[in-house]
Amino acid sequence: MMATDIIDMLENIGRSATPRLSPAVRLTGDTAEARRASILNLIRGTVLPRRLEFNAQNGTILAIEVNSSRITDVYSASTGALPDFETEPRETLIEKLARLVSDLAATAPPIEVVSLKPDGPLEADDVGITFSEMQKACSEIVLPSEPRVSVVPDPVEDTKEQDSTESAELSVAAAFFDGAERFAMGRLLTSAEGATHQFDGVCADGHPLHPSDDLLTRFAQDLAGWDADNAGLLEQPQLIVMRPSGGKGAGVALVRDGRNTAAAVHDARKLGAVVNLWKSLRESV
Repeated sequence: MMATDIIDMLENIGRSATPRLSPAVRLTGDTAEARRASILNLIRGTVLPRRLEFNAQNGTILAIEVNSSRITDVYSASTGALPDFETEPRETLIEKLARLVSDLAATAPPIEVVSLKPDGPLEADDVGITFSEMQKACSEIVLPSEPRVSVVPDPVEDTKEQDSTESAELSVAAAFFDGAERFAMGRLLTSAEGATHQFDGVCADGHPLHPSDDLLTRFAQDLAGWDADNAGLLEQPQLIVMRPSGGKGAGVALVRDGRNTAAAVHDARKLGAVVNLWKSLRESV
């Protein structure tokens, strides 16, 4: 190739190229099948550890961790339950992931995706779900020919329903304490006044994370002060999540409902189990 040819080629590129003002890439497709294939191909083409965040124009979101063409974690999803890579069998993970991807593909185009650095370093045993496993599971899910458009009506205030909901929510913290047994290393349940306590696991008496009476009293005072500072701004029940820097180590999840506060000490990678339990409790009240 002559030098003049190279110069002409560069000039043509300069004239035809347009700057990209957003890091997001648009996945287009005339059918849901085509969009799903684009999503799977993007996953297959992701070799280095990345956090892929998909956003559809109707608000559907899906954020996943991908490494070596495998899905190794799910950060968030607006449809369905989050897969729990720590506790659920592989078949269940594949089924849930295929449903999340299919729900995303069934939305109206375009779908935007952003590739980011993962939240923290990947574990050596993060085998993940392979492209072929996802492709096979997705092929068994029939997609609609037209995009689904959901219209959510404005909520109608109902005093009686609100009263019944509030009464049901009184037990959310206790229910979280019970449900966290399957993934927590330690648990505690205390009343808002700090009068009664229950401890389990590494939080039990004689274990390394057992809190002293003074710590529980100051903890209750801090929460009361937080409520006073945010009066009228934050509703209960509340889920408060504290994760270690880098995403590795122990995390703490708190659930408050006005009468009780439950805390669960868990491996930081089991955040999906925490969110799934919280969602199930909120849906049941």
